[in-house]
Amino acid sequence: MKKHYFSGFLFLTALTVQANTATYRSFDPINGLHATYTGNELNITSGDAGQQLAFKLIIKKVGGYKPVAQPLMSMHENIVAFDHDHHFKVEYLNDEWGIRQKFVIQEAPAAGKLTVQLQAEKDWDAQYSSATSITFRNKGQQLNYGSLKVSDANGQSLPAHFTVHQNNVEISVDARHAAYPLAILTIGGGSTLLGASTLMQSDQVGARMGTAAAGAGDINGDGYADVIVGAPYYSHGESHEGAVFVYYGSAPYGINPNYYTLLEKNVAEGHFGEYLAGGGDVNGDGYDDVVVGAPYNSGTFNNDTGKVYVYYGSSTGLGTTPEIIRSSRQGDHFGISVAIAPDIDGDGNDDILIGANNGEGYVTVVYGSGWGLENPFTTEIAISGTTGFGTKVSDAGNIKGAGSRAVMVASNEGVYIYYSDFAGVETTPSQTILRPVNAGSFGCAITGGGDVNGDGFDDIVIGAKDYADVEHNRLQAGAFYLFTGSNTGLVTTPKLVVVGSMDSTLFASQLSLAGDLNKDGYDDLVVGLPKGELIRNENDQPDEGGSSIYLGHPYGGLNFWPGGGQRSAKANSLMGTSVAGAGDVNGDGYPDLLVGAPGYSNLQLNEGICAIFLGHSYVPARMAAPGTKK
Repeated sequence: MKKHYFSGFLFLTALTVQANTATYRSFDPINGLHATYTGNELNITSGDAGQQLAFKLIIKKVGGYKPVAQPLMSMHENIVAFDHDHHFKVEYLNDEWGIRQKFVIQEAPAAGKLTVQLQAEKDWDAQYSSATSITFRNKGQQLNYGSLKVSDANGQSLPAHFTVHQNNVEISVDARHAAYPLAILTIGGGSTLLGASTLMQSDQVGARMGTAAAGAGDINGDGYADVIVGAPYYSHGESHEGAVFVYYGSAPYGINPNYYTLLEKNVAEGHFGEYLAGGGDVNGDGYDDVVVGAPYNSGTFNNDTGKVYVYYGSSTGLGTTPEIIRSSRQGDHFGISVAIAPDIDGDGNDDILIGANNGEGYVTVVYGSGWGLENPFTTEIAISGTTGFGTKVSDAGNIKGAGSRAVMVASNEGVYIYYSDFAGVETTPSQTILRPVNAGSFGCAITGGGDVNGDGFDDIVIGAKDYADVEHNRLQAGAFYLFTGSNTGLVTTPKLVVVGSMDSTLFASQLSLAGDLNKDGYDDLVVGLPKGELIRNENDQPDEGGSSIYLGHPYGGLNFWPGGGQRSAKANSLMGTSVAGAGDVNGDGYPDLLVGAPGYSNLQLNEGICAIFLGHSYVPARMAAPGTKK
């Protein structure tokens, strides 16, 4: 039988039909989870004997009707459905948001009260989280079940809530004025901000924390990865001066959100923290450093002389007195992009890339040294005739294999690859990737330094958030392009192009090759979609945003379908505005993930947050309870 691949972290491996009964089996390649669907059951088990995961959710009644013994099973695209004598249907859809379970009720129940009755088997207890969310727990294991939404035939949202008692769950719907048929949607295992290990927040109205975020390497040399988060509208003495919050990793929980170093510039409307980078040691002292770009240093974007601030790590944390790299050209947007590139010139110190994209634009490479950056060696690269050269800069990794280094620069026309030697970066690009047809905003995000197919050569990924999917009339679907390395350099024909499934979500506006998230030997990609929504036109949360994870693969380079994801479940959060690999913040051997949501409102409107998802929570089907061993 031909294999079908579902859009998500569960992959269809078998489908058997006997009379009118059907069993749908799927496998999660990240955590080894097996899922089986029948007409009245959802089963999830673990392929790892050490995990001992066995979860079963039984459908008892829907709208007063019990499931029939032989429901009619059907499949359409990514949806499998079980029809119970036309009284109700149960549909399943697997994607990066979780396992969606939808109950479709055809007519009003005779008793008047509309309920769905479910039961978890054996030792699983249902615990109430909110009116629209519950959690199933069994010793140290946890499964989220929620995001409850109900809509009728006219698209009207209906009030609904969960009631729980031990392992029994009831969904109650106020359907007195509903137009049938109506749909009850839930998500099993969906990872939202409630599933994050840590939420870092500014506690200030309009600070928009999470606009930028990055892994910072090991700033204090304690063996745990640290992170940096920008809040460009933070006010602390000056209006909207901006700030960068520096958080330190530790065992066993990772980041303590109440302990941080605050970096600020004390210039009104300076929006400090919008452009930042970390994860490299530019002065060779053994502690990683942080770079912050300030292209509009005095708050007036068009006339400013930009600056870049370099903060040094130490055994006590990040110092707050920076060395400053200044531009001499007014209005050049110096610092509009920054990156730390691992030791371009082979002197043992990491180096800094600085973009200045106004007009034709240029990039300055600042070489690190043991005596600091007071009078650094630099290389300036530019291409006559381009526009916006330096809009994005990034390390490109070992594209030609071990011993080679490369960096890349984006302009409005394309992305340029520069190789380096002991003299530094070459000033002429070795390879050029021009903007493909329909790829609007090509180069809005670039990421490198990861080997997604395990061949020993690093690969790069380029985003085009305004890619036009003309075939499906999605004129701003967004897309990302994967280009693989080889012993002769970058293969400039894309290995893979993935197009967003909805319009205007800003899909691929943010990208990060975030390391080997699932420890299978292949690096993985995180993609932001800040205006993404779970299901459009179904009373969803507008602009909640989210991120998707695409797993490395030895053949295609990356899996075409996402293998997991996170979402905010809150309107206007813009989650996915920043995404980054955090490194291992809690020392458990698994890389962790940063996702920013600058529009998130908790106690303060638009305060913004940045969430850390620890290893094994990337795929949202299962998360360990706090304090338990994963």
